[in-house]
Amino acid sequence: MDIRKLACVIPWAIFAAAWLPGVHAAPALEQARSPSQAQVQAPATELTREQVAQTLTAAVTQIAAQYVDPVDTRALSVRGLRGLAALSTPAFPDGAPGLTRAIQAEEAAADIPAQTEILTEAVMRFPLAGGRAAALDALLRAMMAGLGPYSRLAVPAELVPPPASVGLELSMTQGQLTVVRPLPGGPGERAGIKPGDVIESIDGRASKDLPLPEAVSALRGEVGTSPTLFIKRAGVATPLIVRPVRGPVQPPPSLVWDLNGATAVIRIGAFDRSTAESLRAALKGAAMRADAPLAGVVLDLRGNAGGLLDVAEDVGGMLLKRGVRIATLRGRNEANARKLIARQPNITAGLPMVVLVDGQTGAGAEIVTAALQDHGRALVIGRPTAGAGTIQTVLPLPEGRGALIVTSARVYRANGARLEGTGVTPDLLLDPATRQLTVRPDIAPDFNTAVQKQVAEAVTTAPPGTDPTLSAALAAITAAAPR
Repeated sequence: MDIRKLACVIPWAIFAAAWLPGVHAAPALEQARSPSQAQVQAPATELTREQVAQTLTAAVTQIAAQYVDPVDTRALSVRGLRGLAALSTPAFPDGAPGLTRAIQAEEAAADIPAQTEILTEAVMRFPLAGGRAAALDALLRAMMAGLGPYSRLAVPAELVPPPASVGLELSMTQGQLTVVRPLPGGPGERAGIKPGDVIESIDGRASKDLPLPEAVSALRGEVGTSPTLFIKRAGVATPLIVRPVRGPVQPPPSLVWDLNGATAVIRIGAFDRSTAESLRAALKGAAMRADAPLAGVVLDLRGNAGGLLDVAEDVGGMLLKRGVRIATLRGRNEANARKLIARQPNITAGLPMVVLVDGQTGAGAEIVTAALQDHGRALVIGRPTAGAGTIQTVLPLPEGRGALIVTSARVYRANGARLEGTGVTPDLLLDPATRQLTVRPDIAPDFNTAVQKQVAEAVTTAPPGTDPTLSAALAAITAAAPR
């Protein structure tokens, strides 16, 4: 039974933990173009002119070819030069005027070779002993900063992370690196770190506005080593200094499930290589464990910031009729401009389905949610999603200097609407704090008032400490059961 047809006539805390590769922590999707380990070994010697030129040429060329919108490489290069102004090490004999002349020359440069030659010369003005590497890093970061919130420079440690972590689940909240929770029994918990703690610096490096994946990477290291963390805790006047001892931490599964009566409740925290098969196994296991035939499925995508694009496509395909469109990617080359189609057998056998979302549901989770909503396959309950409807591609840099994470496509729903910036508005909007339930305005006139009343009653009568959004979902499944 289709809950949306019953309910109405008209029809991706960002999860990140110190064990996850950084490219999975951003609220966006990664296309699988991972560099080999040899490509991401951090270089041990000072940069030569040839290495700088090679890196900059690769960066500008790949951005120009892969970024979702046409790129003015001259403006891109000027942005990079402006990023050098923040470095404390003087590189131009006459200071700011020298940098201004370099920018003026860049503004007149005719093509990529001429532009990267000016960039290379600027980097080579910086002294040895790490100055050139810092300048190259600052220049690349400045370039990427102008390409939207999800395009960025990834450091080598993000791509092949060290083996140990501090065992923290993190989010970036209003520019502050915030602990969602320490993993039970992990190094962070043993060191006394608590949910809500704000990590202000890691080994002396300020974390404010640092990309979450890079902060995650900074917390990783070798077994037995200890990062120095300055932590701000609510109600404590002075910062705390904490030194957790890094150790091996087993990451939690991307999918967990349980039974509530005859309803399968499946939570997907991220889309990784195991997710699709885990979903298949979860539904099979729930059907075997239930005392009666399954009454429905609750798919909990709250806090799911995305993951791998092909996995999101597989998961969506397993929940829809084979052959229907899940979404459309629009980019500037063939690899980034294609349709996502349901190619898997539908494993839900027409069971009523509810999807739970919130403001941290992004990217891949939004793709799946939007497809189920557009095809009338599920009732969506919760809060509006993040609107992170873009695809990122990992573009390795030469000489093991990390990679560029570049937004290479935008996602459009099956109904043709753009996901970026708008996200998915649930059919039933529910504020867990106030327990206020409202029907999405465009479907409100035709919404099944009996179902709305049943769901609203379940929300308002849910005991303190329970999950009102889950209570709403279970009530909707009950309302969909055959009489």
